[in-house]
Amino acid sequence: MPSSKNDSKLELERLRLASDLRQLAKETLDPDLREHCLRMAELWSGEADKDDPGIDKDLGP
Repeated sequence: MPSSKNDSKLELERLRLASDLRQLAKETLDPDLREHCLRMAELWSGEADKDDPGIDKDLGP
């Protein structure tokens, strides 16, 4: 079952990224950067259960 092992690795990597972004938000003094990091952390942690990260949804045609 290499596919499920790979999926588990990808999910773990997404959760690590979200954690790193939350840590950066906690440590920064810039309110705009803090807000951006928290939005990105929410995106990546919410996407950990999905196949499509949805990053290109708002790019349009």
